[in-house]
Amino acid sequence: MARLILNYEGVGLVMRELARDIVMIGRAPSNQIVIDHPMVSDRHAVLLRTGDSYSLKDLNSTNGTQINGDFVTDAELKEGDAIRFGSVVGVLQERTVNLVQATGLESSG
Repeated sequence: MARLILNYEGVGLVMRELARDIVMIGRAPSNQIVIDHPMVSDRHAVLLRTGDSYSLKDLNSTNGTQINGDFVTDAELKEGDAIRFGSVVGVLQERTVNLVQATGLESSG
C-alpha cells in the first residue's frame, strides 16, 4: 500500500497510509491526513488514486503545493516525488521497502 511520509519541524517523520481512493490533506481535523502546521491550509490538497497511480490537486491553498520544487495545481505523482504543502514536505512511497534489503543487513545464516 502506498504511503505519504511527512517531515515537519517540531514533529519529525510521520507516515500515513493512503488507504482510500480520495485522500484529503490539510490542517482541519476532517481531513484523512491532518498536518497541524500554520503554513498548511484547512483543506490544502487532495490525492486521487486511479488504479495503481496517484494524482494531486491543490485546493486553492494559501501557500501553494509544490512537487519536486515546482508549484502545481494538478499533477500526476510518481514514486519518490517530494510534495511540499506550505513548508511541510512529504514523499510519496508506493512500494513497501524491506528494511533488511534496504540497509544491506541480511544475515549470512
